[in-house]
Amino acid sequence: MKALSCVLCVACASTGQPHVDDAALAEDMASAATAFLASLTPEQADRARFPLEHAQRTDWHYIPRARPGVSLGELAHAPRALAYGFLATALGRRGLLKASAIMALEEVLYRREHGSGPFVRDPGAYFLTIFGTPSTTTTWGWRIEGHHLSINLTLVDGRQPIAAPAFLGAAPSTSRVLGREELLGLQLLSSLDDERRRVAVYTATAPDDILTGPDTVLGELPGLAVGRMTSAQRASFAALLDELLATLPPELAARERALIAAHDIERVTFTWAGAASRELPHYFRLSGPTFLYEFDNTQEQATHVHTVWHARSPAGGDFGTDLLREHYRNHPHGAHR
Repeated sequence: MKALSCVLCVACASTGQPHVDDAALAEDMASAATAFLASLTPEQADRARFPLEHAQRTDWHYIPRARPGVSLGELAHAPRALAYGFLATALGRRGLLKASAIMALEEVLYRREHGSGPFVRDPGAYFLTIFGTPSTTTTWGWRIEGHHLSINLTLVDGRQPIAAPAFLGAAPSTSRVLGREELLGLQLLSSLDDERRRVAVYTATAPDDILTGPDTVLGELPGLAVGRMTSAQRASFAALLDELLATLPPELAARERALIAAHDIERVTFTWAGAASRELPHYFRLSGPTFLYEFDNTQEQATHVHTVWHARSPAGGDFGTDLLREHYRNHPHGAHR
């Protein structure tokens, strides 16, 4: 991978995005996608591919349900290895470990429910879909999705990856697959003095789930801005943000950091709802000009975690929608390349 430039405050004139060289990562994704498709049977390849404009591309969810694409469970050894290699281009080492553990937890749920629950629990029921033609010059996208996992990539012009929305969940949460971000959120809350805590905590009752799931608007909640935090509290915030960005490959994590810095990290807010305890229902979010992150642990007596990362407009928007809109406005004849 090529070394990234130091780009904390350099922005493109048209999009407000820092200039970073994602060419190597984008090339890796296109190569991995092409190799994966070539390993499939013709029937599997046909199920795995959709046009870029297909409605399925933005039809994401994290519940157990029927899904299009090719499942990991149906693949022979060689294509399955290529599928995991493909997934590894979208996640950092920590993110890949989390995703693998989330899939493995389906076996735990199957055993806990004795195979007789309302949903089919299957570690192999995670589906890969590719939208458009993998390329380093034209826009395409892909997703891996199943229960508690939805990783969505859009590569604008084949060279600028947008990794949002990204959903990770875990049940039972006692597995601690997502335990570090939970602990760091609690540590940030506990570091606040009474005055700042009153600003950060907007309600004593946590919501039943994340508030920005599929088909919802990325609204705002009251919260404590980083600009109002002490240096020690900022350090706690930075540790939490580091953990969230560690889910991504280093190239994308560096770009997210640059975007957050370029659009004023002082404006990022921390919001809490519910109890200040792992054992009781709680919720928190980080929200800034470029992103929104939610963590919810309320269901099943606070043993069921849902998290999601969204990209706001300066970061391209979920599915690269805002960046694509800008691209099509500047290149009207290339709108459906």
